[in-house]
Amino acid sequence: MKKLIRIVVILGVIFILLHSSPKMALRFHVLLIGYPKEALTTEIIDNKIDDKFDMEKLAKLNAKTYILTEPPFEKATGTELNTFLVRKIGFLYFADYYSLL
Repeated sequence: MKKLIRIVVILGVIFILLHSSPKMALRFHVLLIGYPKEALTTEIIDNKIDDKFDMEKLAKLNAKTYILTEPPFEKATGTELNTFLVRKIGFLYFADYYSLL
């Protein structure tokens, strides 16, 4: 029983650490969608242009957009995954791909 509790606590701490900042959540999301090299090497820049145009929408979602300088290329759709939305829920951050369409 103690081992199970330790494992749950360790997994909980790892989950919190991976979602503790916007950039860390974004890197983890890129890793999860299958691009480990890009998750570790790319720079992450605030997307101030989209933040200005979608200010109301982003404010409702409690979110901000970010751009990857070396985005992963998705072969299935033939697009670069360069813009991501990072939402803050409580004290944790969660990332998802942000389509401009």
